[in-house]
Amino acid sequence: MVRCDLWTVLTETQKYISKYYAVALTDESKHDELKSYIEKFILDNGYLVDGYDEDSLVDRIYSEMVEYSILTPHLSSKELDEININSWDDVVLTYSDGRMEKLEEHFHSPTHAVDIVKRLLHHSGMIIDNATPIAQGHLPNNTRITALKDPIVDTESGISVSIRLLHPQKVDRECIIESGMATEEIVEFLEMCIRYGVSLVVAGRTSSGKTTLLNALLTSIPDEKRIYTIESGARELSLVKRNRFGEVQNNVVHTLSRPSENTAFNITQEHLVVAALRFDPDIVVVGEIRDAEANSAVEASLTGHTVVTTVHSGPGESAHGRISLLCQRRFQLGMEVSLSQSRQAFPLVVFAHKCEDNSRKIMDITECFVSPEGKTEYRCLYRYNIIENEYTDGKFSIKGHFEKVNVPSEHLQTVLTRSGVPEEILKKFTKKESNL
Repeated sequence: MVRCDLWTVLTETQKYISKYYAVALTDESKHDELKSYIEKFILDNGYLVDGYDEDSLVDRIYSEMVEYSILTPHLSSKELDEININSWDDVVLTYSDGRMEKLEEHFHSPTHAVDIVKRLLHHSGMIIDNATPIAQGHLPNNTRITALKDPIVDTESGISVSIRLLHPQKVDRECIIESGMATEEIVEFLEMCIRYGVSLVVAGRTSSGKTTLLNALLTSIPDEKRIYTIESGARELSLVKRNRFGEVQNNVVHTLSRPSENTAFNITQEHLVVAALRFDPDIVVVGEIRDAEANSAVEASLTGHTVVTTVHSGPGESAHGRISLLCQRRFQLGMEVSLSQSRQAFPLVVFAHKCEDNSRKIMDITECFVSPEGKTEYRCLYRYNIIENEYTDGKFSIKGHFEKVNVPSEHLQTVLTRSGVPEEILKKFTKKESNL
């Protein structure tokens, strides 16, 4: 038996495979055979590596040669939201419950980290090198990736990568309430608004729970209403309902944009918003407004369609400002006109936030009313007030409570009444007192 370190065994195995079984490295159909060749070589040479038995050593060598090294077991994890490679020797895992954990293992060197990420990108048709030091796109299995290498990052770091694992999941209202993101009254209010035709935008930073909230709210929509979703690159919304026989119960069309270097084949979110209106949708869901599709989404809402979406921005006025700036990419109407249109298109702004203790909260819900004379009024309806935020022994502790600040304006009440909201249901939200 020969006791060696992992990298010595890897080097010797690579030499052997390259000499006798090189085809097995490049032909995916022969990868099962490759694993057998690796196992035979390791056993024949009696290699022993601390921390590994025979099976785990074969698996690790195989992963280093054709998979993704230390990333392999985590790329398919249902418990992770993100894998962040800050540098070759600093990998951080972010779990769905908000926990962050440093991975004990790391890459062997900056070069090793770059090689593994190149392999990861290669399988998705993306390239990162000195000429193209930034790569971003989507990988199979609903994974979003952005990679930066030197000279964008320090040479000694090798490479920095953000890998976002997108999990279309069945998140319902109970999940939102039990997690403390919102109260039952707040959830009921937002469900009512979407069902009865009030367009809204959920604003917030990355990982603030915007799409999770939309998923939950949209599960309340009656099965007979048609929902048409539009997302970019990877699907995070999962709204199709099936019975125990596998039959679809509701009325959902999920669509994805398809980017292409050839403009003739490039299908953007803007194209899909335009197409959505031909499907007679009750609700159009734009997963995230990030470009010129903002203008089409605003136009769709102004023509009477219910549009719900998300945007990376701050609350209230900030969200409308961001949408207006994006609208300018399509038509230079001037900010005042764009702002007025954005405010009318999305009269409700829901601001979601990831707190320091990694909990997600709806920090406030703001109503915006634009009068016929063009006067704008912002009105906070609900707010989350933080009363304690402590940092002890490396952990944050946050306490707070939800507050009903104002009732919906008479204008919004009229819109909801005309759209069919029963009087008894609306009364619950027009009383200042609540059970928050």
